[in-house]
Amino acid sequence: MSEHDPDQPQAPPASPGAAALAAPDPEDWWKALLRLWSLRATGAIRATQSPAATLILACCSIALWIAIDRWESRPDPQFVAANIPLLAWYAVAAQALAAVLCRQSRPSPSYAAALALVSGLVPILVALVTVAVVYFDEVTVQDICWICGAYSLAYLARGLRALTGRSQYWPSFAGALCIGAFIWLSDALNVIPDVWNSVDAQATSADDARADDEALLFEQAARIDRSLAQVHRDASPKPEAFFLGFAGVGDEKVFAGEIGLAAKVLGERYGFANRRVYLINDERDLQREPLATVSGLKYALREIGARMRLDRDVLFLSISSHGSRDAVIAVSNSDLPLKDLYDEDLADALRESGIRWRVIIISACYSGAFIDSLRDARTIVIAAAAADRTSFGCSNDRDLTYFGEAFYRDALPGAHSLREAFDEAKASLALREQQERVTPSDPQAFFGGEIEAKLAEDGRAAAH
Repeated sequence: MSEHDPDQPQAPPASPGAAALAAPDPEDWWKALLRLWSLRATGAIRATQSPAATLILACCSIALWIAIDRWESRPDPQFVAANIPLLAWYAVAAQALAAVLCRQSRPSPSYAAALALVSGLVPILVALVTVAVVYFDEVTVQDICWICGAYSLAYLARGLRALTGRSQYWPSFAGALCIGAFIWLSDALNVIPDVWNSVDAQATSADDARADDEALLFEQAARIDRSLAQVHRDASPKPEAFFLGFAGVGDEKVFAGEIGLAAKVLGERYGFANRRVYLINDERDLQREPLATVSGLKYALREIGARMRLDRDVLFLSISSHGSRDAVIAVSNSDLPLKDLYDEDLADALRESGIRWRVIIISACYSGAFIDSLRDARTIVIAAAAADRTSFGCSNDRDLTYFGEAFYRDALPGAHSLREAFDEAKASLALREQQERVTPSDPQAFFGGEIEAKLAEDGRAAAH
């Protein structure tokens, strides 16, 4: 058949108006966005403008947030650059929401178009949250989630229909649900990029923190008293053992864990029963035990001494922490203003308590420096490292230090005496450190002759 077969009927040429009606030109992004913001229907959107629209809208959203944040921080706002990285949380959320819309929609819009649609929603949500917080005193996070979710549902339903040509009810609902959940999670995690803070707010926050710290420290004596309520000796004239554990640094769980093992192993061997007190710095839980502080240590020793028969009972003091040169045990917990423990602090506290028979085990770097100030015929001092050496294993990914493993876990349960346990642990550590090619910690110990004889005699009496 020829191209111009006279017998074939020819369709009349389409008029320009009919062609425009059949395939309307896509709307300009910005005109469409104005209609979407007012939740009105719009036609197809010109997708080629999506990347530019996303960039401009993202910049406008950041500028709007910074302006509102500065306005809310009057009268004397101070810029806080450290909070700027928190904006990345919102950027990632916007990209994730765009991916959800693309995945759920049928047909699927381009990712660039979906991201531009999400970017257009952000400044409205910022404005809605600001109005809700500033002008409604009783508004809650749940209220804000509902308000933003409802607006987002209508906005996304209109926008996705414009991008895909079809109604997208489930993707719109999923997107609104994600937005509500994101707002709730941001509040729960306090991921709020407040780049402006008022001087008054900063001072109030600092004052509140100091007040909380002071209240927490002030209540420590009462908490030690509650622990001591369980501590008492029997009426028996036989010597009895008491235990005090001190975990000095709260941001690494290894120290609290080591004190727990020390109490268990020493308690099984020397029969503490309930005669034990823990002073524990552990940021995971500030309420479980009294905090480890220098003043708390002095108070606990004095009160334990008051419950002992000083002429015959024995105190076991186990300390686990970081140490530094010049005989210093680190003491820290969150942001509390705590004082480090020096050898003279410990010697004074023991002397003031009146406790005569003492076994002191210090698991810390440079802990051998404590021996000279504690040396006494009625005292045993065991240190995890020499005065000029570090010990090992003091990290948050471990349950025990190297010394804790070698002494408390491996050597002490089967040893006949503390000296035998120490010698075995020292040999084990020397081998391990040699294999790891580190400078040996060289644990040190002093065994007072009188207390060594006493522990041996008490052990024979208990066996009979």
